Amino acid sequence: MNRQIKYIIWDWNGTLIDDAWLFVEIMNGELKERNLPLITTLDYRKQFTFPVKKYYENLGFNFEKENFKKVGYHFIQKFKKRKFEAQLFPNTIQLLNLAEQQGIKQSIVSAQENSLLNETVKHYQVDQYFQSISGIEHYYADNKIQIAKKLREKINYPNENIVIIGDSSHDFDVAQALGVECILFSGGHYSKKRLQKNNCVIIEQHNELKKYITLKD
Repeated sequence: MNRQIKYIIWDWNGTLIDDAWLFVEIMNGELKERNLPLITTLDYRKQFTFPVKKYYENLGFNFEKENFKKVGYHFIQKFKKRKFEAQLFPNTIQLLNLAEQQGIKQSIVSAQENSLLNETVKHYQVDQYFQSISGIEHYYADNKIQIAKKLREKINYPNENIVIIGDSSHDFDVAQALGVECILFSGGHYSKKRLQKNNCVIIEQHNELKKYITLKD
């Protein structure tokens, strides 16, 4: 990847904020209530997927016996109570600053519910870095391609100057749908092994992003 970046579309959960462990803790509470096997963060990174309904089913939830939307809503209510426990990754603010100094515009596109996402980003005092902060309109984290397409319509740069930075194969799918480059971080919600199935740059540390952010023509 040797093109100049002029616009970054960031993912939020697992990319800018280190929160995989929190999703694991809350999910283990749900699994324990149903006498299902508990998971580790390693398990989570191997199994978490979009749409999240499939992930729940892989963990043993039976949606013939209970309603997925009720289960998902219950999970998010627990998450809301603990939403500020996670911290930004150590280099998040440094990277956002660096991109801003380079004149790179930035936005967030997330599979988190929109109002919850905006509240959270504002809480960590990084909202000022972003042109827009866009989440989905419900709590069931199914697909963010449509909101990414809406954002793309507002970006006045050609595809070769835009990059999506995320931590899941769904972020790669979004990049493919938009026709833009993708960089995936392996320290979030997906394991490196899973990310390597996508034809894009994989980074293990946020510091590795600096060379792409400061790249010039």
